[in-house]
Amino acid sequence: MDILDQRPKAKTDHVLVEDLDGETLVYDLRTHDAHCLNPSAALVWRKCDGRTTVREMVPLLAESGLPEDETVVWMALSRLEEAGLLSSVTLPTPKSTFSRKQMLRVLGTAAVAVLLPAVVSVVAPTAAAAASCISLAACQALPKTACGGLQICTDRTKCCRRSGSKCAALTCV
Repeated sequence: MDILDQRPKAKTDHVLVEDLDGETLVYDLRTHDAHCLNPSAALVWRKCDGRTTVREMVPLLAESGLPEDETVVWMALSRLEEAGLLSSVTLPTPKSTFSRKQMLRVLGTAAVAVLLPAVVSVVAPTAAAAASCISLAACQALPKTACGGLQICTDRTKCCRRSGSKCAALTCV
């Protein structure tokens, strides 16, 4: 089977979806992760119904003002998969070809950068976790997808947040 004939499937169980000011918020009731999808990422995510092929998603990019390029769909699928919002997809390798920098080379314009698929994820702590704190060492040992935002026990002005590819103590917001 051609990789463009895949029919990606979005995770739909135990999620709440809300459209807010042109963006889509997807909240996972099990993991308490909140994901904000910009319009182009949301467009691709909504088409991940298990019936629509990657090939069929490409012409839909024009709705978001993006060029009809399959690499943009793969970038969106890569971001969605990284956020845990897809239940099935096989991404082509190497995944590094889906970076914003690479996409700007392919598309050739910085004006398109704001339209490229983006997924911003945060962990929303449970009520019990929100009242607790974490040690600096425990924060730094967490994977980048699990920083959580808990306060650092020794400095309540700092929270365990993502900093690049790791968790670090940053000023709470």
